[in-house]
Amino acid sequence: MTNIAKIVLLVFSCALVLLVSGCIQTQALYIGNKVTAEKIALGKDAPQVGTWETFDLKIAYEFVVKGQDLDISGQIQLGDHQKMVYDYVRSLDIYLFFLDHDSRVLLTEPLDRTFMGSTQQTVSFTRSYKVPAGAKALSFGYSGKVAEQDGQMTFYLLPLKK
Repeated sequence: MTNIAKIVLLVFSCALVLLVSGCIQTQALYIGNKVTAEKIALGKDAPQVGTWETFDLKIAYEFVVKGQDLDISGQIQLGDHQKMVYDYVRSLDIYLFFLDHDSRVLLTEPLDRTFMGSTQQTVSFTRSYKVPAGAKALSFGYSGKVAEQDGQMTFYLLPLKK
């Protein structure tokens, strides 16, 4: 094999590795990891209303499970710290985790990725999901970045440990 062919093969292989490594589906993220944040039991056929709140984020939700379908809606807003200190949301990915009886992630679903702009805003959402077999509870998680004139900050709450 000539040197040019080796270089072309190397470049192609590197490009393929980079392309494939970025293709992990959201549903596969955090599977098997333990959620330590507040968990919400999945009841059947009766609407459940509540608020899931951390230092960084507040999610007011309402959901109902009908058979294997979960219909959820609500509103998302940043916590007081982010609102008082920062002006702008650069990115915010919010996830819904379906959990087993040991609070381990069975499935990860994207809940919202549209929260950008002012830290003062409230974002509404309405979603439907299939509840995976064995799911006993759900929880939320997030990863975001806020900014102000003098800098920025990254914040997250994700199930990173097995």
